[in-house]
Amino acid sequence: MDLVEALAVRVGPRPAGSDATVRAADTVFEAFRELGLEPRFQEFELVGYDADEPLLEIEGEQWAAGPAIYAHSFDGSGTVKRIGEQAGPVGDTKLPVFAVVDADGRERARLLTSPFSTGAIPFMSAHVQITTPPSAFVSKVDSARLEDGMKVRLRVGGRFLPGRLERNVLADIAGRSDERVLVSAHYGSVWHGPGAIDNATGIEGVRRLGERLRDRDLERTVTLVGFACEEIKLTGSRYFVDEAKLRGELAGIAGMVNLDCIGRGEKLNILASPDELLGRGVQAARDLGLTERYELTTGPATGGVDTHWFADAKVPAATILHFPYDEYHLPADTPELVDEQLMDDALLLAMALVESQLARPIAR
Repeated sequence: MDLVEALAVRVGPRPAGSDATVRAADTVFEAFRELGLEPRFQEFELVGYDADEPLLEIEGEQWAAGPAIYAHSFDGSGTVKRIGEQAGPVGDTKLPVFAVVDADGRERARLLTSPFSTGAIPFMSAHVQITTPPSAFVSKVDSARLEDGMKVRLRVGGRFLPGRLERNVLADIAGRSDERVLVSAHYGSVWHGPGAIDNATGIEGVRRLGERLRDRDLERTVTLVGFACEEIKLTGSRYFVDEAKLRGELAGIAGMVNLDCIGRGEKLNILASPDELLGRGVQAARDLGLTERYELTTGPATGGVDTHWFADAKVPAATILHFPYDEYHLPADTPELVDEQLMDDALLLAMALVESQLARPIAR
């Protein structure tokens, strides 16, 4: 099964809490079963969110806007007021934040700057889901055009959907020890986004690594993981880590390698913690000749990727990705964008890090 085609085309956009994510989880489950494994679900309940199409007019001109997922509703007018900035999800980027203020100076809504891509993308605000004010995202280019006092007309909203069931998908490749190395990716996408690159390529990469590892004599067990709800504050991976802490299972995880956006992008990124694992990743990239083909960006495993909660819990963790790319979180993120050479190179690097952690786990 090719999970890029299966998820991005046959399932399509699969935002957290939607009916499409049910089909997506079943698809990943079946792909793992086709490897001869015995997959299982890790289930958790979720309040989903079904966003409406935002309407944004600035000085009477309609501008493109992306929904802030879980934003509360607003339909009204005001003026622009820059109120500060928020940190980008990765790196040291600072993104301008604007308020929509009424005639009395009261803040009624927010205009946020898209952290990536060329467009106004669906994304999450800096606040947690239940406290997200009425908000919409504008592109970086449009954000630079906003000035205090501009007249704004904004309509944002959506429906909160309680009682939704989300599922991480897991499958073990047994080794000589119960100690585990995780190989992971998230399988969901965003509002209107088919998510071929983000992240059908990543979960297809997990499937391909599983195919290479399933018949090997492994020192430790490898667990393939498809994380749910990555696009809403890394909720699926956070649930996994919190459950592992609760059940006393975290110490049995020797490390992890996560794949995200591996089929398109300007730079090869290795985000790993602790520094010893990052060093192994950089050396592996050099040994494979990847630093001759790609500009390499490095950083810690924390931020907007599913390794965040593992690194935060002191589990050695690495995310491999090619990034950025213009179509991120947009309807144009389709299978035609996939560069198989980039995927192959990401998988060579991922395999090197998996083998390293299987043979020589990093002490915590």
